[in-house]
Formats: sequence, structure tokens, C-alpha cells
Amino acid sequence: MNTFQRTCLAAAVFASTALVGFADDLAKLEGKWTTKKTGPDGNSYTQTIEVKKGKFQFRVLRGSDDLVIYAEGALKTETSGPFSVAHFTDIKAGASESDTNPINDDRASVYILSDDTWTVAQNFDKERDGQKPSADVYTRSKK
Repeated sequence: MNTFQRTCLAAAVFASTALVGFADDLAKLEGKWTTKKTGPDGNSYTQTIEVKKGKFQFRVLRGSDDLVIYAEGALKTETSGPFSVAHFTDIKAGASESDTNPINDDRASVYILSDDTWTVAQNFDKERDGQKPSADVYTRSKK
């Protein structure tokens, strides 16, 4: 086996390992994730992200069941150097599941995934009116 063939083999092994890693993170993210936050007005609310088969549903709830914002779309993960990145695309959002419209604003968030926590850096990919960058720690909901 010559040097070129060894280099190609090494690249193929690396690429296949990287692709398995992407798929593994998406599989590990499956389920429901929750974080509690406090808005600028001092009121608390809950954010949930539910991941299933490369899709996501995002909800902002006031109190235990008052839906304020709903969004859904596609979710892909990748690594970029030492970082894991979640790409939220094809997003539709609105006040409820039955009242959504495309928002034409894909999002890329760097994240860290450990056993039952998913730390997501939001709004670092670009500036958005009224949305400051933040790092939110979501906890996997028990079934």
C-alpha cells in the first residue's frame, strides 16, 4: 500500500468516525429538554425543546401550561473543530401549534451534551432584535 492509499484510507476512517459521532449526538438528544428562565420583566417562564428523528419542537410556557411561543423545524448536529454545533432549520413559529408561519431565520448554536444536561449557546450566530446571547442549561425530562 503506497502513501497515497494510506492517506485516503486514514481520511475515509476519520470521515466515517466523524459521521457516526454526528448521528450519535442527534440520537442522544432525542427526548424532551427543559430549562427555567426569568425575563427582563422579572417573570419566570419555562422553555422546552423536544427532539425526535431529526426534528424539534420548541415551546415557551408561562406558568405550567400557558403556551406563549411555539416553533418547530429540522435539527442537524455537526462538529466544527472542538465545538459541537446544532443547526435549527426550516423553522416555523407562532403562538400555537396550529398557528405557525415560516420565519426564514435558521439558527446555529454551539452546545455541550452530558448525561442529562444540554448546554446551548443561543444567539451567538448573529444579532437578533430583542434577543441577547445566552447560554442555557436544559435538563432531560424524565418520562
